Amino acid sequence: MFKLSYRAKMRLKRLAIFLGISGLILLLIWICWLIWLQRYVVYTRDGVVIDFSRSSLSLEDKAATGDQQQTIAIDIQLGDSQANREPEEGLQILNGVYVDTDMLLEGVEGVVEALTDLEPGSAVLLDVKSKFGNFYYSTDIQDASLTDSIDVATMDALIADLAERDCYLIARLPAFRDSDFARRNQSSGLALSSGALWTDEDKCYWLNPASDTVQSNLIQICRELHGLGFDEVVFTDFRIPDSGNIVYSAETSKDELLKQTAAHLVTSCSNEEFVVSFTGAVDFPLPEGQTRLYLENVDPQTAEAMVAQSAAQDPITQTVFLADTRDTRFDTYCILRSLL
Repeated sequence: MFKLSYRAKMRLKRLAIFLGISGLILLLIWICWLIWLQRYVVYTRDGVVIDFSRSSLSLEDKAATGDQQQTIAIDIQLGDSQANREPEEGLQILNGVYVDTDMLLEGVEGVVEALTDLEPGSAVLLDVKSKFGNFYYSTDIQDASLTDSIDVATMDALIADLAERDCYLIARLPAFRDSDFARRNQSSGLALSSGALWTDEDKCYWLNPASDTVQSNLIQICRELHGLGFDEVVFTDFRIPDSGNIVYSAETSKDELLKQTAAHLVTSCSNEEFVVSFTGAVDFPLPEGQTRLYLENVDPQTAEAMVAQSAAQDPITQTVFLADTRDTRFDTYCILRSLL
């Protein structure tokens, strides 16, 4: 029976080690090449293409707005009918970043640093109020509570700085999810048959959209934010929770009531210098006026279809995607990407 000598076995062992190391090195090179190649991948309606003329912009560069940058994005992604689209008076294509509550809780200073090189005119969305009703900035609204988890003074300075740098400022806050306001105005909260306020899974109280007190409070917040330099407000939780435990009665249906309340807010607060917007389903009926619909967690493959399904009068400018990806299929539309 043929047997290898000890020297031959050692040579084969060294050869196997060499081939294994070489294979790992080649695998790492291939992975790095794929990562490097991603910056040149462009998604179009015809499929995926590799464009080596495409520049690798930083997040801050992508956040910058301007007529030239927006036109380029539209030319790449749209057909001839929309590629030659002229800018309209009023709502424009948004391109920028968003800062949510989790980022602010990690430290407003880090957010300030990340926004240092943001170009003037960039769109920046900031969460300004928690679902428990605590404000993140120094509000003048009577009896309102300030957060003790976020540096309010630094937040005030950040808002003032962004406004001074002529950024397009967007404030996001819950509409009808507000434990603090419900405790101070219990007749305006959604209640159980016992009269106690109904709470959701996060132990938050919700407000009745039909309440004049609730609507007046939201209008007051909008006007205060406008005075601080914000160009737009986005209401989240603009709905009535689907719970059989809530004792609720109104002369109109829930859908009709939300439609009327949205129209009242837009009519009362929006103008050529201020936009009142909402988050919700793609078929949320936007009222006439300066308003948009914000959508989160959208698969880029479905973005075009969702815009086409939108009930907005001008879906291109009135539909805004919030995403934590750089997928270029969003570049055609209004897009705000995660700052951190």
